[in-house]
Order: sequence, then C-alpha cells, then structure tokens
Amino acid sequence: MSPEVAATAALSRDSLILLERSSLKVVHANPAAAKHLEDAKSVMRVGTEIKQFLAYLAKNGEFVSGDGVGAVRDALASISAGKQADLPGFRLSGKIFTWHCAQGPSDTTALVLRDAGKAQELAKALADHKIFIQHLIDVLPTPVYIKNLDGVISRCNGAFAAFFEQKPEDVIGAKFSKIAPEDLNKTVADHEAPLLKQEGQVRDEIAFMLGDQERVALFAASSLKAPSGAIAGTIGSLIDVSSLKKAQTEVAQATQRLTGLLESAPVGVAISNRDDGVFRFFNRTFETLLDIAEVNDPTDSILLSERYRKQSLKDMDMLGELKDVELRLRRPGMSEARWLKTSLEPLTFEGEEAVLWWTSDITKQKHAARELQNKANNDELTGLANRARFMQKLDQCEAVLRGTDTPASIFILDLDGFKNLNDTKGHAAGDWVLVETAKRLKRVSRRADEVARLGGDEFCLLFINKGTEDDMTKMADDILAEMTKPFIWQEHDCGISASIGFSVFAGGNSDMSEQLRRADKAMYEAKNSGKAQSCLYSPALEPEIHQDDVE
Repeated sequence: MSPEVAATAALSRDSLILLERSSLKVVHANPAAAKHLEDAKSVMRVGTEIKQFLAYLAKNGEFVSGDGVGAVRDALASISAGKQADLPGFRLSGKIFTWHCAQGPSDTTALVLRDAGKAQELAKALADHKIFIQHLIDVLPTPVYIKNLDGVISRCNGAFAAFFEQKPEDVIGAKFSKIAPEDLNKTVADHEAPLLKQEGQVRDEIAFMLGDQERVALFAASSLKAPSGAIAGTIGSLIDVSSLKKAQTEVAQATQRLTGLLESAPVGVAISNRDDGVFRFFNRTFETLLDIAEVNDPTDSILLSERYRKQSLKDMDMLGELKDVELRLRRPGMSEARWLKTSLEPLTFEGEEAVLWWTSDITKQKHAARELQNKANNDELTGLANRARFMQKLDQCEAVLRGTDTPASIFILDLDGFKNLNDTKGHAAGDWVLVETAKRLKRVSRRADEVARLGGDEFCLLFINKGTEDDMTKMADDILAEMTKPFIWQEHDCGISASIGFSVFAGGNSDMSEQLRRADKAMYEAKNSGKAQSCLYSPALEPEIHQDDVE
C-alpha cells in the first residue's frame, strides 16, 4: 500500500477498508475504520481475511433483514465479485451502518462504511436549516410580499413596507392597490394575472412613479399554491435598481479591497483551472513560495504529480475540501527544499470550475520538529546517539536477528583518567576530550551500525554481521590504537586512555540487555587489569553464573 494512498484514505470521514482482490485479505484500514469498528479490531488487523470480519458480524451484529447468516453470505458474494454493490445494512455496538463495495486503487476492493446515525443527524440539521430559512425571509433586505387571490397582502417583510415608506402592520391586510401607486399596481396586476390561472413565474424590469420620483425596479413573482395544490395567490419581490447599483458599487469596492488584502496577505492564495491546472490568479506570497515569478502560465503540476492531482481532486469532491495537506517543494535554483501546507476548495471563478488554494510555508516548523527529534535521539555534546536511541536500536536489532545465525557484537568503552582531567583542567577540557573521542570512534569504526554516548565518559558501539570474534578483537585493537594517541588540549597532554569490554554472540539467540551487561562486565575486567586495554567477555569472567561452561 503506497504512502500516498494511505495518506489519502486517512482524510476520509467514512470507514475505508481496502482488500487484496484475489485473497480478500485486509491491506489497509483508515483511522475512521479503526474508530468506528473498534470492537471488531481483533479481526480487522492487516493481513486477515474479510471472512473473519463477516463471521464476527454474523455473530455480534444485527442485520436489517434479521437473517445474519444470509446477509453475510450475500455480502461475501458481492465482495468476492469485486464490483460496485450495496451490502446489507447492520447494527454493531449500538451504531447503524450502511456500506458498499467498489473497485479500489492498486488492484484492491474498497469497502466504504458510513454511520447511518450521522446521516440522520445531518437530515435533522437540514430540516432545522429549512425552518431557519423560512424565518430568514422576514429579515431579508429584499422587499418580499405574499398576496392572495383578492389582491390582499397577507404577509410582507419590513423591506417591502419600507419601500412604500410604511410599517409592516399597516401593509399586511391591505390591498396592494391601496398602498401602491396606480401605475405600479396596474403593471404588477398585468404581470400576475397569468400566474393566478396557471402555475408559473415572471421577471421584469418595471418603471413607475413613487411620489414625485421616477423609479425603476426589478420585479419577480411566482404562483403560490395552497396545501391542496390549488393556486392561492402570488409571492413577489420588488428591488429598487438604484439601491442595487449602489450595492454593486459597494461590492466592487469591497472586491477591490479584498484583492488588495489578498495581494499583501502572509498566506499564499491562488486559483487554478480545474481542467488544465493553470493558475488564473495568485498573490505575491504564493508567487514567492513557489518561486514562479519567471514562469509563464504556471500550473499546479509544480505542486502535484498527475496521479496525485487526480486523487486529490477526487478526495476534494468527496469531502468538500482538502485541509492541511503537506507538500515538499524543490524547484531548480532553490538552495534547499521547502515544505508547504496547503488546503484545496472547489469554486467557480469567471464562469469556470476552479480550485482555491490556501498555502503557507511550514519549513521552519519542519526543521524545528526535526531538531527536536535530533535532540531527543542524539547526545547534545558529541552528536552521537544517546542512551535512549541506542537502547531502541538494540530492541530493533533483537527483533530482526531473532532466529538467525547472524554474528553481532556490543562494545563498551570507558575513558581512563577522565575524572582526574575534569578535576585538574576543568570541564571545558573534559568536554573537548568527549567530543574528540566521538570523532575518533566514528573514524575508526565506520562499519559500526551505531555509535553512542551512554552518559558521562562511557561510549557504546554496535556491530551487526561485521565479523567473528577474531574480527571484533582486531576492531578492539584498532580502537585502542586510536585512543592511545595523545589528547592534546591547550598544548597539554590530557593523560587519557580507554578501557574496552566487548561481547561477541550469535544474533539469533541474543538477549541484547544481557549482552550489554556482559560487555560492561568485560570493560570493568579490562580496567581492573591495568586499563588502556580490551577484554572479550567469556564465561570464565563469571564462574558463579556459568559453572557448567567453565568446567
């Protein structure tokens, strides 16, 4: 499963399970699936067959049909066919699910599960929204009225009453002919006459006198039907064109101000054509982020490969938007790669289907995160791996080597005379010796899988499949030779040497913690034997533990 497919699946709010088409084994389940199907996670892990999940449903789920076995059999048949099909709905852990299968990416079958309870909540929200819209009519700035067959205004909003310089309570219940000028009343009556006979609507620009002023208004009306289905009157609106033109001017000014703000915004904003990806608009920040000042007709291919572009647009359509997608950008001439966080939204721009881009530079955050990771895993003074990282490496190697005959070795090196150096020449000299030791160890043991400072003046090296006891003994001699070279700090010999203990073992039967302890035991044996030497661990060092081996 490619990282791009997994990252895209993670964006879906629905549960998404991808199956290998031939074996029906689970190859990926997105976070939503792990959350929605938490009770069934034991049979949903990667590598298991979907048949186990269906068996779990037959036992623990409640199917709409009531026949769990039959429903599971039907679901398996549809999934095995690998074609688009709706599957039998079920209830699991108190949640009602609808689901279907379809062809997935990379020769897989996709199962998409949706929490039906969420859909019901959405339906309720939409119903509430419609009620809200009905109330909203009363506060619309557009003059709106409702008139019955007798021409009596049964309802209007404040904007309509204000159009005639009256209050709503003085207009409601009155005939339109009583509040409107004669020429306007006649024009409206002529336009509405057909709507009272047959359902329809009308739109027109009409002129009339209101008081001593000549007005032009946009008039619109539609037939209004009673619950029985019969025409019961009309609903209409009047918009003063002069007010509209004023509003259009204000909108144009607001658009100009918005464009100015976008041009100077610290966030990159761009609009690209959906079909060819050509950017129709981008502000200065976006231009700088992508380094496209000298590019003619730049396209979104600068950010997205063709394959990822198609998938991203598909996901955008499915989700309504794509948020916080991280992209790595390295264009010719850039001194280093730049990390961008971008969001995509569909919109219509100048009559074309387009994509709105919001883009920001997160390179500093990425570098800061990497630096924090380095500080968590590396020794700040020497740059070597720290104890936590070294122990993690041991755990990883133990898991990889288990059951093999791969040779491995752990070295522990402790500096001789380091405490005296700190006491006589100070910690600055001690720190320099630690850094110099790290450099020498990396130089002489380039083949080591890990070189670490465990703490203080203690260092550790790990070798995997780099040789036998003889090879590792030679490596210990090479390290000692490097460490016996004088450490000269401010023209003075620091009097430093090193004692080394090491354990050589077959990786397949290794207990890394035990081998680390053995190397440490050998190191102390080297110190006790006169320092500046190495010692290979053998059972003879601990006869009380290895009595059988010693005998």
